[in-house]
Amino acid sequence: MMQCGPWRDGNQDIWPLVSTHEACNKRRMMKTRSILALAVAGLLAACAEKPSLTDSDMPATSDYEVVAFCYSSKTTTREELASMAMEACPEETRRVSVLDDDTLFNNCPISKKNRVTYQCLPR
Repeated sequence: MMQCGPWRDGNQDIWPLVSTHEACNKRRMMKTRSILALAVAGLLAACAEKPSLTDSDMPATSDYEVVAFCYSSKTTTREELASMAMEACPEETRRVSVLDDDTLFNNCPISKKNRVTYQCLPR
C-alpha cells in the first residue's frame, strides 16, 4: 500500500507536501465526503422540530373527532404525542386512541416525516 503524504519513500524533503498521486487524492476525497455527510446528518437531526398539527386522511364521525400530528420518531415519544392529542381534542374527550400511523405519502415535512392520527373518545 502506498503511503500518502509528504513523508512517502522515507524522504522528508519531498516537494510538494500535498501528494498528487491519484489513489491518495481519491482517499482524501472519500474522507471529505464522509465528513460532509455526517455534518449534514447532524444538522438535520439538530433541526428536528416539535410535533405539529396537520390534516388527516381519516374522516371524523359523529362518534369522535380526529387529530393528526407530524413528528420525528427520533425526538418525540408516544407519550408526548398522546398528551398533545388530549390537548388538541375537544374538552369532553376522556381518552385518545391511535387510529392511523403513516410515513409515506403524507403532507409532513422531511424533518418530521411521520404522521399519527388519534381519535378523540368521549368515554
